[in-house]
Amino acid sequence: MIYQSFQFINPMSGVSNNRVRVEFFVMSKCPDAMKCETLFLPSLLKLSSIVNFTLSFIAGETKLNEFSCMHGTDECLGNKQQLCIQDMYSQAIFIKYLQCQSKHIMTIPNNGEQCAKTTSENIIRWPDVQSCVNSNRANQLFHKSLERTRSASVRKSCTIYLNEQFWCMHDGFWSSCSEGRDEMSFIRAICS
Repeated sequence: MIYQSFQFINPMSGVSNNRVRVEFFVMSKCPDAMKCETLFLPSLLKLSSIVNFTLSFIAGETKLNEFSCMHGTDECLGNKQQLCIQDMYSQAIFIKYLQCQSKHIMTIPNNGEQCAKTTSENIIRWPDVQSCVNSNRANQLFHKSLERTRSASVRKSCTIYLNEQFWCMHDGFWSSCSEGRDEMSFIRAICS
């Protein structure tokens, strides 16, 4: 319902050149990431024709291709799964996969294959994802993601940017959300 009302307000809804860039800076096993993803991913899926959605991760890189994650090695593996799917499949498929994985963050990365099967109608080929995760490609994607996070000076999961500008953050609680922190505020900010 909410989305339908904005379809008529935004005349650019079908123009790919004018997509709103939406970035979530997260850690895959972080409860704050789960909060953001659970609340806003349904809207992003509905608005996928007018947004360019990406995840960038918050982690450490002790040296090139050696990563440390706050929630352990399973989180680093979950981050790589999400980066590979983001890289290999459409935005809509990626968002659906992420919705599934973020519902049960404690089982990341072990829920990856099941989420791939249940959310993509067998479009996601898990052996291909695993090949990516275990390859240098995943390391490159993770490194690039961390570079983006550093360039944005983001340190807290979950931080949300719209068109490369800070929009809101959840770090135990919502903070610095000048335009609101609910689904309607999020949609309004994207469509304005």
